[in-house]
Formats: sequence, C-alpha cells, structure tokens
Amino acid sequence: MSTEISRSCAALLLADALPRMVLPAMDVTTSFWLLLAITLTLLGVALVSGLRRKRRLHLWAGPATLLSLTVTIWLAEQLGRRYLFPPEPMRIHLVFAISGGCLAALVGITGLLLWRSGRWRRLHRWTVFTFVAVALVATGTGVWIWSLAVPR
Repeated sequence: MSTEISRSCAALLLADALPRMVLPAMDVTTSFWLLLAITLTLLGVALVSGLRRKRRLHLWAGPATLLSLTVTIWLAEQLGRRYLFPPEPMRIHLVFAISGGCLAALVGITGLLLWRSGRWRRLHRWTVFTFVAVALVATGTGVWIWSLAVPR
C-alpha cells in the first residue's frame, strides 16, 4: 500500500516538476507559446516524413510531437489557472482540445501497431489526418479564447 502511494506521489511530483526542469527560466505564458510552436513544427515534420515514408525521421518526430503536445497541454492547464476565459468559447475550445488529445493517443497506438505490421497503415493514416484537422481547429479556437482572456 505505501509503495503504491509513494509511486503515485513520485509520478505526480515528476509530472509537475518536469516542465519546470525543461523550461526553468520562462514564465508559463512564454513557455506555452514556445512549446505550442515547437509542437506544431514537430507535427509538420512528423506528417511530411510519414507521407514521404522517411521512416527513421518519422519514428523520431512522431513520438517527439506527442511528448511536446503533452507538455503543451500541461502548460495550457497552468494558463487556465492564471487567466479567466469566457465559459461558452471555452466549452467550444474544449470539445476540440479534448477530442484532439484522445485522437493523439489513437495516433500513437495505431503508429505502434503499424510499426509491427503494415496492415495498420490505412487506419493510422486516417487517425493522423483526423487528429491534424481537429488539432488545427483546437489551435484556432485556443487562439480565439486567448484573445478573450483576462488575468485572474
């Protein structure tokens, strides 16, 4: 029981401390926008390398994109604690943001399946394109709600 609790505590501490270790000298807002730009760039690299069947680059860029997206989402949560966002626009944004997060997990899963067997290529491609479309809408709605935000 106590081992389980200490593992959970360690995981929570690491999840909270890791982004601060990566971006220690920047405020949350600057870190968020920087990581969002990095995430979108990595997404572009992963998409193009996948379409061009540059497997080695794609196998690096795909997981790097998902890791960067995870940190970006964590930073977005931190921004949510520092700014007030209008409820209705936020609801709209969250539909796409949460859907994008779920689709990102599916992209990772289908990517691992494709790595094992080529028969998963079609499903992986479909999940990637769906994820990219939803992620772009989530980014657009995110910029929209940011324009409406006020500090707490």
